[in-house]
Amino acid sequence: MRTRGPLVLLLAVAAVGCHGKDAPRPAPLPTELLTVERKLAPIDVSRLSTDLAPTGPTAPPGPYHRLTAEECHRLACASSSAARLIDVATESQPRRLLDGTPREADELREAAAVQASREARLRTAAAALELYYQLLEAELLSDVLAESQAEVDELVRAGQVAIEEGVPESEQFLTLRRQQIQLRADRAKLQAGIRRLNTELKSLTGLDHLPGSILPADQVTVTPEPLDAEHAVRVGLATRPDLQLIRTLTAGLNARTVDAVRQAVAGLIPPLAAINTATRVLAPGLRRLIPYLTKPDVQAMRAQLTTLYADREREAVRDIRTAVDEWTSQRELVAIATRRVQLESDRVHELTVKREAGMAVEMEYRLSRLELFKAQADLIREAVKWQRADVKARQAMGLLCSGAEACGEVQTPTPRRRSR
Repeated sequence: MRTRGPLVLLLAVAAVGCHGKDAPRPAPLPTELLTVERKLAPIDVSRLSTDLAPTGPTAPPGPYHRLTAEECHRLACASSSAARLIDVATESQPRRLLDGTPREADELREAAAVQASREARLRTAAAALELYYQLLEAELLSDVLAESQAEVDELVRAGQVAIEEGVPESEQFLTLRRQQIQLRADRAKLQAGIRRLNTELKSLTGLDHLPGSILPADQVTVTPEPLDAEHAVRVGLATRPDLQLIRTLTAGLNARTVDAVRQAVAGLIPPLAAINTATRVLAPGLRRLIPYLTKPDVQAMRAQLTTLYADREREAVRDIRTAVDEWTSQRELVAIATRRVQLESDRVHELTVKREAGMAVEMEYRLSRLELFKAQADLIREAVKWQRADVKARQAMGLLCSGAEACGEVQTPTPRRRSR
């Protein structure tokens, strides 16, 4: 048997023969390789079925479990592994450290940890909701592709009957055959994507134990009201946990807490963390050369916090405005896709009337239905992109996962939208 043989054959041989007493020893590896001309063996698909006969809907891989976006949001907040690590570290921290750190510094660390934990939960919730709406998009597209495939299969079947009766094969029939193959490939890729999204979403929401698939239960409803960018910025600057963390450190900074604040800031600025580590561990003598890192200089630390806050605030404003702009642009694309669906629906309705009246429009009718399915698929993609842009806007404003939300006690605040 060649070592490059099919995996299923390798597994079968391993299951039967690897534990036998007389299992053959592997052949010694060659010490030299042959010199040959460049000639590659073609792919062998001789034993693979290529039948494209019409098929019914594929059976789901186990039961479906209904999940709303709000449930996904709260489960992700509660299941954030990074937030749990922060919480556990905070709870296990003694009230007074052995080095004599004042209780006030411990309380400041705890207050800062609350904001750090919230930031971790916010990021986990945003990632989970992103997967949630990707899964919703994939499931909706799966239904549209199934309808498209049934329509194309019927057209190909009718074309094959006509060819058997002596009608020459047309270029349109060849196009249909190509479309049939492409639809099968698209459905296979989509099903693989659905399985991957289920695995990733279950991991972020703590639902790994569930068999089968998650079924997103929410309906995407695109709001007609525009989002007020200025109000979004004000909300974000007030609620973002990264900004609240710096404000907490600034408010608690004094001579007794300056070391604790310095350590927290070092965690926010990786290069500074490396310098702190070097002065503490690698070369204690450097402390005399870098007094800024060792002396409890409250004013210097306050100045550093002020600079850090100004930088983060500018980044926050930029992120929020970008998210709002994406939200607005995507909503316009949804409106355009909706108009196309309406146009194709009107055409199908027109041909349906003619078809029922006995006119010979069968081929044109079915092709129009295919165009309608394409338009519906585009609308699904654009609408879900808008919904994902809405999640990004909420994340940029810091409106995912407050401390109470992590326990499922309150609802996510809804950003105010400007009336026309």
